[in-house]
Amino acid sequence: MSSRKRIEVKVGESLLSGIRSKGLYIQAPCGGKGICGKCRVEVEGVGRVKACEYFPEKEVEVYLPQPSAMQVLTESFWPDPEPAPDNFPDNDTSFLGLAVDLGTTTVVVFLEHLREHRNIGVRSFPNPQHTYGADVVSRIQFCRENEEGTLRLHTEIVKAIEEAAAGLCKEFGYNYHQVSRMSVTGNPTMLHLFKGVNPESIAIYPFTPVFLEEQNFNGASIGISLFPAAGIELIASVSSYVGADIVAGLASVSVNPPSGWSLFLDIGTNGEMVLWNEHEILACATAAGPAFEGARISCGMAGVEGAVCAIGPDGYETIGGKPPIGLCGSGLVDGVALLLDAGKIDMMGYLEEDAKLEPGNLFLTPQDIREVQLAKGAIAAGIKVLMHDAGIGAEEIRQVFMAGGFGYALHDWSAGRIGLIPLGLEKKQIRAGNTSGLGARLWLHSEEFRNFTRELTGRIKYVELSDHPEFNDFFMWEMTFPE
Repeated sequence: MSSRKRIEVKVGESLLSGIRSKGLYIQAPCGGKGICGKCRVEVEGVGRVKACEYFPEKEVEVYLPQPSAMQVLTESFWPDPEPAPDNFPDNDTSFLGLAVDLGTTTVVVFLEHLREHRNIGVRSFPNPQHTYGADVVSRIQFCRENEEGTLRLHTEIVKAIEEAAAGLCKEFGYNYHQVSRMSVTGNPTMLHLFKGVNPESIAIYPFTPVFLEEQNFNGASIGISLFPAAGIELIASVSSYVGADIVAGLASVSVNPPSGWSLFLDIGTNGEMVLWNEHEILACATAAGPAFEGARISCGMAGVEGAVCAIGPDGYETIGGKPPIGLCGSGLVDGVALLLDAGKIDMMGYLEEDAKLEPGNLFLTPQDIREVQLAKGAIAAGIKVLMHDAGIGAEEIRQVFMAGGFGYALHDWSAGRIGLIPLGLEKKQIRAGNTSGLGARLWLHSEEFRNFTRELTGRIKYVELSDHPEFNDFFMWEMTFPE
């Protein structure tokens, strides 16, 4: 269904900027730099143009593509036994809690019954800030270059979360005043923007966030009118790039720790990883780039309906069973792995010409392969650094928890084939699911879990890769593909 909206664009302002100002959804993973080409729209009498590079000089009719339904992961690993739940007074009428997994790409809101310790419902949606860039660096840059940038990004995300929470309350027949608490996980940039704090310092040396510690305030202080008295708790982060999403996720899979070494991976635009055992916890983050999120790949796209999510010798699979229109992250990894097996890509990543994939209307270019090399090389090198500092080999890691939507969809054989994770670990993967959301939910329900998470946070040793003596050598080696 289409509708007409009138947008006023200032002289010298791009069409993309005007579309953003109305809160309309449009893809712009590169943040409007003219690189990705994903913001193309149809302008009557002109044709298809990049909205970021088109500057209207007169009134025009613009047709925006309809957004496809995005597949957002809400399921997760569940600890057994689970942390002891809190006792909630029977006479307290404010017995609802909201757990928010505030991701860079997607957002998940869980409505929780605090007295009965159960989930009532869940809603998920694309992060509306996506039109300002697929990664946190693009959004920080938007805040730096625009006086009202922080306020705009803050307002958009708070409004979207409030609307999702209101929808859940209405759907299940609860009143807004029954919401007493909200827990929020996310990376430090997302948490800064949610609170309305300029995240600029995160991108400027020495990369120091305004806050890392746990934050507590109420809804009214950040403009939430439906739940003004609700207490909002932002779970603590570790560093500029290892945030509350990783802390909460790690805590949720290590409440009942196995013996020996385990690895926790959350791979997206950034790759965060934690290596730990009973005595030591090492964590790092690396800039994987947006390849696994679909950006900077010629036929790449997010995990929406029609995205190819699996490719094998016997065919392919798309999200929602729709006709194929592009590759999401897991399909991209499969495609590269098959080209390696077919000998079309060599160990150094050389691809002579664009390679046709199954389905046959999709291709990977030499530049696409280079983007994959950069992304997988950064992830694999980060893992190697942690193993180096722990003094262990891959054979000593007993299990690998794959967190998040990409990790959930990733296939063992192709992840190992392209060298995304070190050889020997591909068969040790556990699909942990949305651990960030799980951690936010457990935080609402259990003082035992809250205290465990706080204690765990204090024990994490952050490894800075930018000045690590081994990282560059590992990265150069991991850029190659296994033979």
